[in-house]
Amino acid sequence: MSIPREAYQTLQSIVGTEWVSDDPAICEADRYCSLSSPSEEKRRPGCSIEPASTEEVQAIVRVANRYKLPFVVTSTFYSAGTYARKDDSILIDLKRMNKLEIDEENMYAIVEPGVAFSALQADLLKRGLFTFVPGCGGHSSVVANTVNMGDAPLGWRHGIGYQRLLGVEWVLPDGELLKMGSFSMARDFFWGEGPGPDLRGLLRGCAGHQSRLGIITRIGVKVFPFVSEELVPDGWAYHTTMKLPQNRFKWYNIRFYSKEDAVNAIFELGKCEIGLIVMTVPPIFRGVARTRGVGCGGFWEYWKEASSKLARQQEDLRVLLYGIGSDKRLEYEEKVLLDIVADFKGSPREAPCQDETNFMAADAICANVVGGRFSSEVSYESINQAVRYSKVVDKITDEHRPPILQEYNSTDWICPYELGYIAKMECLRMAAVEDNYALQEWKNDCQDACAKGGAYSLVPDNKLFGPVWGNYPEKEDKIRALFDPNHVSAPE
Repeated sequence: MSIPREAYQTLQSIVGTEWVSDDPAICEADRYCSLSSPSEEKRRPGCSIEPASTEEVQAIVRVANRYKLPFVVTSTFYSAGTYARKDDSILIDLKRMNKLEIDEENMYAIVEPGVAFSALQADLLKRGLFTFVPGCGGHSSVVANTVNMGDAPLGWRHGIGYQRLLGVEWVLPDGELLKMGSFSMARDFFWGEGPGPDLRGLLRGCAGHQSRLGIITRIGVKVFPFVSEELVPDGWAYHTTMKLPQNRFKWYNIRFYSKEDAVNAIFELGKCEIGLIVMTVPPIFRGVARTRGVGCGGFWEYWKEASSKLARQQEDLRVLLYGIGSDKRLEYEEKVLLDIVADFKGSPREAPCQDETNFMAADAICANVVGGRFSSEVSYESINQAVRYSKVVDKITDEHRPPILQEYNSTDWICPYELGYIAKMECLRMAAVEDNYALQEWKNDCQDACAKGGAYSLVPDNKLFGPVWGNYPEKEDKIRALFDPNHVSAPE
């Protein structure tokens, strides 16, 4: 089977012959555009096409509808959830759409899907502004990450994706163009709520629709004021870092002797509204960081000794203080932090005033060094729910060892957002490449327990969560039938 010749020639006429290919080698490479999904689900697309404008995306989608060809979309990424699930799919790669505009006065940026966080951040820092880089890396698409997840440790103060999403340009599954928010009334993305239609709740809830409701071609995203001092790069790969101005930033690593004390300290930090980053630091994260660049063998040599010294009840907290507006603000935040730490009998230790992951790069891919493959079970709930759910995941993990590697349940990461009103609990587990199937079995069991326990998984299995959460898949199917009558937008 293959794309009909007439359809393929029409696609060539839209983007030019050099930007579309049905070469088996290219299509086979694009089969694996998602790193986070089981290989057996992925089909080789019938062709791969790279449009350069919204108008070309619309034309491609109309061709897909005319010939009843399924389509999926991707762009620059670390881990994508979109891939061809049907034969003869059109894979639409948006990396050529890389226009970027910054409105300094109103503090927002207009980006197309090919713009990576690192590119946006580099331009923002020159203007005394900043955004944050997601845990999946600075090379990820700003559009894709914002409309899908949009989370990162800097969300402690500045929220997650749905709070930064402003105006939207959306190619619907039938090829029609929908403009949302202020962009629907003028060429201005500054306001997501209006004065035009606000359908951001349909675009994404906890996570996005994974291109099952069309293609987002442009968004406005809120950015934030930053210090005027320059961030100075330091070191050589693989040990590179960025020096932060010490009059405005200060890192603290704090050890608490129970998880309860650490969680209570987080709540107090939120009440006092201090800090730019607040998160727990699992012991294995420290091991991955300390053995960066020396490979899997170097990590396990370190971990063999370090894991034997783990204090099972302790919880480490990492806090970045930020002098917003003045040096005196940093002094105030430090005094408040140390008072809170003393109240909960923590042991604070000042850390080097530098950053390796939060402002430019992020290094989630380093987790692969432990075994070759890793999977995450992620939920967004209250901090207390995160703690409860981590205990459930730990118990399930013990039932899957081996082949899941022995990390002594030391990967459960609490990353609170919005000053503690919501928290991400991310439970990473590792396995060797040949044991990747074990991670999927573990994840299935975790989601089953998550549904029964009333927690909400990041990307829930509809069969498991539907009956628990108001039969929402039935509503999703009705919406998809309305927007996508030909069932061509990322069909399963």
